[in-house]
Amino acid sequence: MKTKPLAVFIALVLFEGIFAAIILLVMPFDSSRGHLLNYQAIRLGLEILVVPALFGLGFLLIRFLRNAQFARAVVSFLDEKMTGKTRRLFFVQGALLVLSLFLVECSLLTYLAFPVPLRPIFIWAALTCFEAWLGLRLMYSAAYRERPSAGIVLKTKWREWLPVQRKTLGFLAVIGLLNFLAFAPLNYLRDKNTHFYMHPDEDVIYPDVVKVLVWQGSFDATVHNILDGWQWWYGYPYLPISAAVLIIPRLLFGETFGQQVQLNILLLRQFISVLPMTLALLLLVYLVTRFKNTLFSIGMFIFLLFIPGIVKFNFHFWHPDGLILLLIVLTFYFLESDRLRFRSNFYLAAVTCALALAIKLWGAYFVLAIAGYLAAGWFRKALTFKKTILAGLAFLLMMIATIAISSPTLLVPYVTRSALEGWQLQQSALLQGYSEPDPEGVYRTGLANWLRYFDLYYMKNSIFYLSVAAVIGGSFWGARKYMNRIILAWCVPTAFFLINFVSMKSNHYMIPLMLPLYGGLFLLPFMGQQTNGSKVSSSQPKPVIQKLLWGVLIVAAGSQFVFNLANIVTSHAVGINDFISSLH
Repeated sequence: MKTKPLAVFIALVLFEGIFAAIILLVMPFDSSRGHLLNYQAIRLGLEILVVPALFGLGFLLIRFLRNAQFARAVVSFLDEKMTGKTRRLFFVQGALLVLSLFLVECSLLTYLAFPVPLRPIFIWAALTCFEAWLGLRLMYSAAYRERPSAGIVLKTKWREWLPVQRKTLGFLAVIGLLNFLAFAPLNYLRDKNTHFYMHPDEDVIYPDVVKVLVWQGSFDATVHNILDGWQWWYGYPYLPISAAVLIIPRLLFGETFGQQVQLNILLLRQFISVLPMTLALLLLVYLVTRFKNTLFSIGMFIFLLFIPGIVKFNFHFWHPDGLILLLIVLTFYFLESDRLRFRSNFYLAAVTCALALAIKLWGAYFVLAIAGYLAAGWFRKALTFKKTILAGLAFLLMMIATIAISSPTLLVPYVTRSALEGWQLQQSALLQGYSEPDPEGVYRTGLANWLRYFDLYYMKNSIFYLSVAAVIGGSFWGARKYMNRIILAWCVPTAFFLINFVSMKSNHYMIPLMLPLYGGLFLLPFMGQQTNGSKVSSSQPKPVIQKLLWGVLIVAAGSQFVFNLANIVTSHAVGINDFISSLH
C-alpha cells in the first residue's frame, strides 16, 4: 500500500470531523425534547471530546506528510496486519461495513430517543467507517483479485458436485417453481362472490407495511413512521423484509400503491410465505439426501410439499413461519457444515438463529443444540475448555449484534417496552387461549391433546412416534448421527414448550417441530449404513437391516402421503371450487 491514499483518508476524516463539529455547535434543538437529558450540556461535552480528537488528526496528518519514514512505518504496519500471516483484511472489511450500517441506524434513532447532539457524531463515524472500508478495498485491490469471486466459488462448488446431484437439483428446482406458480392464482383470484379473502392477521399488519413506503411530509416524520410505527406482533426484521416485496408496486403506482390490495397481498403471500417455505423444504431435502439419489430426493420433496399443514400455510396466508423454517433449516445446515471446526459456518449459524429469535422468538429453542455443540467440541478435543467458553461468548455476541442491527429500535427504551407489551399480550393468548367457552378442549395442553392436531395437519400418531424413534435412534447408530443429533437437540426444547405450555392450536405453530421431525424420519435408512457418508444408493448389496429400514420408510411415508392427499382434497374443496368457478 502507498502512503498517499492513507494521507487522503486522514485528511478526509479530519475535514468531515470539522464539519460535524460545526454542525454540532450551531444545530437547533426541538424544545419538546431534551427534558430528561440536558442537550446543551451534552453538546458541550461532545465538543470537548471532538476538538482534541480533531487536533490529534491534524497533528497525525502533518506528521504523516512531513515525515516520510513515519508514513512508511504506518503503512508497513497496516500491510502486515491486513495481508500478513494473519490476513485480517477481509474480516476488517466486513466489520467496517457492518459498523457503518449500525452507526447510520444510530443516527436515525436520534429522531426517536437517542440524544439529538449525537446525530452529527454518528454520521461522522459512519462516514469514517464506510470510507475506511472503501479505502481498504481500493488500496488492497490486488488481494481481492487474488481471492476467488463469488461466481468462481459457486462454479467450483457446482463442478465438485456429482452429476447425479446436479441433475437432482435441476428436477427439484422445476418442482419447486411449479409449486410456487401453482399457488399464485389461488392466492390472487377472488371467490365466486367476487370477495377477496384476507386473513385477520394480514388485515392487521398490511397497513403497517404499506405506510413504511409512503413519504410522511418530512424526513423526521418518515423516520418515526418507519422505526416507531410498527405493531409488535412479530419482530422488526419482518417489517422491512415484507416492505421490500412491495417496492415494485410502489414504483408503479406511486403513493397510492396501498390501494392495490389484491396485488400486494398476492406478492406478500408468494414471496414471504410460499417462496421461503419452498426453499426451506428444498434445503431440508438436501440435508437428508445430499441430492445423491434422484428418486429419493424427488419423492421426499413432493411428500413435504403435500403435507396438509404446509398446503394450508401456503394458501391465503401471509405469515413469517416460512421465513422462520428457512432460518431454522439454515442453522441446521451451518452447524452441520462447520463440523466442530468453529469457523465461519458456526457464526453464520448465530446470525440465522438470531434472526429467527428477532422475528418470532423461535431462535431461543436452539439453546440446547448450541450448548450441546460446544460441549461436543470440548469432549472431542476440538477446543480447550477456555476456547469453548470463548466460542460460546462469541456466538452470543454475534447473536446480539445481529439482533441490534436487524432490530435497531430495540435500542430505544420506550420502543422496547412497547414491543415487550405486545409480545406479552400475544404470548398470553398463545399460552392461555382466548377467554371463551372451550367445550372441545382445544385450549388444553399435553401430548394427548396435541396429537389430535398433529394428526390433522402433519402426521398420523403412529408416524409421529416413528419419527421420534428415528431421530433418537439415528443419534446413536448409523451414518448420520451428527445430523440427527442436531435435529434432536432442536426438537426436544421445541416440543417441550409447544406441548406443555401452548394452548392455541394454529396449524403454523407446529411447523418448526413437525418438519425437522420429518427430516429425522427420512434419515431412517441411514441407521443401517455404517460408513460415515451420506450416499443413499449403491451398486453393492445393502445389508438386511438397511433394506428393512427402507421398507419401513416407504410404507410409513406412502400411507401418510395417501392420507395427506385425501385431507387436502377434503379441506380445500371449497377453495378449489371457487378457483374453478372464477375461471368461468
